[in-house]
Amino acid sequence: MTPSEIITADAQQHGIDPQKVLAFVHDHIVKGHANLTQANNTLLFIIHLGQSAAEVHLYTVDNSVTVAKSIIHFIKILKQSPIKVLYGKADNPGIIVMMQKLGLDVQHSNMPQYNWMATL
Repeated sequence: MTPSEIITADAQQHGIDPQKVLAFVHDHIVKGHANLTQANNTLLFIIHLGQSAAEVHLYTVDNSVTVAKSIIHFIKILKQSPIKVLYGKADNPGIIVMMQKLGLDVQHSNMPQYNWMATL
């Protein structure tokens, strides 16, 4: 699937207007402070918050096993980058548990606009 197809399907699964999500992603990429990377039918959207921190969003239509494999791939990429801390707003506690099982140190965020942070 293409990134726009994945984002659209993920948004629809969560009852969110896909056009708003696509516009959000597009705007950040055009501004030059965000990246989008794909593994299988899972996307990691990274918004750079500074030299060593990033806000992340996961968009997927994969099953949980494939999502876990994709997250492992994303972690390998992120560990090679200058990013050391990830921030997010997970509405699915299963994602946090999965990240912990994959070796990330996930904690409550020290920034109020996010509900979790993870150290790479």
